[in-house]
Amino acid sequence: MRLETVYARFYKSFNFDSVRKSHPGAKPEAWDLIAGDFYPYVTIAIDPRITAVVGANESGKSHLLGAIKSAITGNDIEQRDLCRYSPFFSVERGMTSWPHLGLKWSSLNAEEVASLRSAAPEAPADFSTFHMFREGPDVLRLFFPRKNGAPTEVGLTGAAARSFGRDFLPLPFEIKAGVGLPNAVPLAWLRDEIEPSSALATRRGRAALLEAGAFVLDNLPADAQQFAGIASTLFPRISGYRTSRGAAVADEDPKALGLARDLLVRLALIDPERLADLAKAIDDGDDGHANALVARINHQLARHLNFPKFWVQDRDFAIKVSPRDVDLVFTIQDRTGTEYTFAERSHGLKYFLSYLIQAQTREPSADRAEILLMDEPDAFLSAEAQQDLLKIFDNFAHPEGDTRPVQVIYVTHSPFLLDKNRAERIRVLQKGRASEGTRVIRNASRNHYEPLRSAFGAFVGETAFIGSCNLLVEGAADQVLLAGASRLIRAGASPGRGDSLDLNRIVIVPCGSAGQMPYTVYLIRGRDTEKPPVIALLDADPAGRDAAKALRGGEKRIGRLIKPEYVLDVATAVEPDVNGRVPVEIEDLVPTPLAVRAANEYFLEIEEFRGERPAAFTIQELPSTLSADESVFDALNTLAKARGRHIDKIGFARAVIGICEKEGAEDIDVAAFLTRMRPLFRKLTETQRAAERDASKARISSLVDRLQSNFRRDHPDVATTEQALHLLEDVADVLDDSREADAVRTRLLQLRRDFALDDHETLTIDRYDVFLVELAGLKHSFEHVEGQQSDVVAKNDIAAPETKTIAKKARTARKTQANEGQIRTPRASTPRRKATDKSKPGIDS
Repeated sequence: MRLETVYARFYKSFNFDSVRKSHPGAKPEAWDLIAGDFYPYVTIAIDPRITAVVGANESGKSHLLGAIKSAITGNDIEQRDLCRYSPFFSVERGMTSWPHLGLKWSSLNAEEVASLRSAAPEAPADFSTFHMFREGPDVLRLFFPRKNGAPTEVGLTGAAARSFGRDFLPLPFEIKAGVGLPNAVPLAWLRDEIEPSSALATRRGRAALLEAGAFVLDNLPADAQQFAGIASTLFPRISGYRTSRGAAVADEDPKALGLARDLLVRLALIDPERLADLAKAIDDGDDGHANALVARINHQLARHLNFPKFWVQDRDFAIKVSPRDVDLVFTIQDRTGTEYTFAERSHGLKYFLSYLIQAQTREPSADRAEILLMDEPDAFLSAEAQQDLLKIFDNFAHPEGDTRPVQVIYVTHSPFLLDKNRAERIRVLQKGRASEGTRVIRNASRNHYEPLRSAFGAFVGETAFIGSCNLLVEGAADQVLLAGASRLIRAGASPGRGDSLDLNRIVIVPCGSAGQMPYTVYLIRGRDTEKPPVIALLDADPAGRDAAKALRGGEKRIGRLIKPEYVLDVATAVEPDVNGRVPVEIEDLVPTPLAVRAANEYFLEIEEFRGERPAAFTIQELPSTLSADESVFDALNTLAKARGRHIDKIGFARAVIGICEKEGAEDIDVAAFLTRMRPLFRKLTETQRAAERDASKARISSLVDRLQSNFRRDHPDVATTEQALHLLEDVADVLDDSREADAVRTRLLQLRRDFALDDHETLTIDRYDVFLVELAGLKHSFEHVEGQQSDVVAKNDIAAPETKTIAKKARTARKTQANEGQIRTPRASTPRRKATDKSKPGIDS
C-alpha cells in the first residue's frame, strides 16, 4: 500500500480549493459536499517514492506533514486546528466544526484488503484503492471505487473510527532535524549507570560538583558543633552548585546522548560490556588496553556507518572516538589526517551525521509499509551537504536487497535540496489571498522551476540556479525544452549514458537573447578569480552566428573567457533530419505533428477563460517546404498571425513538454522528439565534461603553483628535505579525486624518490636548482601525462609516419634536456627509504 494523494480542508492554513470551487466546469466528488454545498478539498499528489514540498514562509508546508500524520493515525485532531478563516469557524452553540483530513491509498495487496475489511466489514470484497476522510476524531468516511456510478461509501464512528488502520496502514515516522550528535558522551551513561539528568553526565556538572566539594573540604571544621556555626557562610557558596548543575544538564540534550548510544551500540554493534572494560582500563591506567579497545571501536564505526558513501565532499572523512577522563569524545578526521571536535567544525557536518545515524539505526516494520516525514532538514546544511542528504532519501526510496521501500515526504526552503532531474516530484505550496488559504501550484516544473524562484524569493531564486557548470541558452523556451526532454529521457526505461543532462550538475541559464550571451559569459567568468565552467548553445540564425563569432574570439575580452570549442550551435550539434533539413533552433527538433498539437494545446489553454474555442491547426495548413532560415515554429506563428493571434515561445515549449509528460514515450510523436534530442544531449554532455576537466586543471594548477611559488620565495637558495616534505604534504592536501590531481600525486612520488627526500641522513636537498625546476613543472603534471600517452599512440601508429617523426623529435629533445640537467631522471643508485608519515594520502612511498 502506498500514499497517492493528501486532502485537507479547514485545517490550519488549508481552507478549501477556492479556484476549483469557482471553476464553471468543476464536478464535485462525493467527499467534497457538506450538506449539499460544494467545498472542495485542497489536494496534494504524492510521488510513489520521494516528494519534495517547497514554498514561501507561512505557505503551509509544515502543516501538510501534520495533516498526513493525523489523517493516518487519527491522533491530534483538535478543534484549535480549525482554519481561522473557514466559513465554519464559529463560537455559536451547536455550530462546532472540525478540520477535515483525507488520504487516497493505492496498490493494496490481498492481506491489506483483508485487514481493512476486518476493520470495516461493509467494505466491498474486491478493490485496490480507497479514500479515507477524517471529519473529526470520531467520524471517518471511506470511499471505494466502482466501475460504473458513484463510489461506495462506508461510514465509521466512535472507537471504530479512531482505531481504523492502526494495524495495517503505513506507519509515519520522522527523522528529527534539530537533534545533533553531542561532542562527548559519558561512558557511565552508555552503560546505564547514571541518568542523563545527573550532574555526572556532563563535564560542566562534574566540574561544578568538584568545586563545591573542594570548598566544603577546605572549610570543614573539626567537629559538628563548629560546622553548624559556619553553615550560613558555606550555604551561599554551595547553593551555586545548583545553578551550575542545571546549566550543565541543560547543555546536553538527552535526545543527543541517545543518538550517541544508537551510533555506538545499535549501529556499530559495540558490546556495552566492552565499554565497561574501557572505563575500567582508563581508571586503572592501563593505557595499552584502553588504546586497543578504542582502535576496535573506531574500526567498527568506519565499517558500519559507511560515512564516505553519503558524504562526497571528502571521501577520506571518518568519525572517531577518543577517551577523555570518563567520556568518549567524538572527533572528525579529514583527508589531511587532522582530527577536529564537533565544536571546531560547522553545524552542517554534525547534523548531517545525525540524520545518517537516525536513518541507519531505524528498525523497519516487519509487516507494514512506512512513510518518512522530515521538516526542513536543510536548516543546518550547506548546499553540498543538502545534495548528499538526497542520497539518504534515495536510499530509503530505493533500498538494496529485500528491504521494503519507504515513501519519503520532506519540506524544504532550499533550492539545493531538490533533485532537478526529477522535477515531477516537486510540489509548490503558496499562501493565497485573504481567505483562500494554502494553494497548490500545478505543473510547477513546466517552466523549469519558475514558480520555485517565486517560492524561494527573488535573491535566492536567481542566484541558487547558477551552478558548478553552466549551459547558456538564448531564452527561457530553450531552457524549458532542454530540461523537460532531459527529464523525460531519464524517467524512461533505459536512458543511455550521456543521452540526457544531469540537471543536478549542470544549470541551464537563459540569457534573454543571443546578443546578451557574451555579457552573461563575462558576468560568470570575467569578474572573479574563480571561473566556473561554461558552455554555450546558440541558434544557427544570423543573431546566433553573430553571438558565436563574438564568443569565439570576435571580441577579444570575451574570447579569453571561453574556449571556441565550448560554443555550440544547434546546426552543428545535430545531424539533419530525414529530409536533409538542418535544424536552426531547438524548436526545429520538435516533429511537425507534435508541434501542431502543441500549438493547439497552447491556444486551448489561453482561450479557456475567454469562453471561445479556437479552430485547430492542421498539418496540411503548413507549407510543404520551408526556407533555410524558417522553422516550423515560425510557420505556425505565420498561421496564427493570419488568424489574429500569436504563439509565445515559452508557452509553446511548455505545451510540448506537457504533451510529452501526459502521453509518454509510447506516443509516436513524443518518441520521435526524444530521439532527435538525444544526439544534442550527447554533444552537450561531452562538451560539459571537457569544460569541467579544464576548470579542474586550472583550479589545481593555480593551487599548486601558489604553494610552490611561496616555497621558492621562502627558500631561494637552499632547503632541507624536511621542508620539502612539508611542501609536498601541503600540495597533497589541496588535491581532490580528479584525474588531474592523480597526475600531480604521481609526480609527487617521483620527486620524493628522485631527490631522496625520505633519506634522513641527507639534511639538505641535493641539486636544489634542478629540484626547483621540477617543482615549477608540478602544475603541468597532467599535460605531461597526456603527452606521454600521445607519444605511445604515435609510436605504435605505423600508418602515421609523420606523427612518429614528431614523437621521435620530442623524445630526442627530452633526452637532450635531461643530459643538460634541465630534467632530472631517476637514478638507480639513489637511496630509498619509506615515508614516515602515513597519514597524508597520496604522497607516501
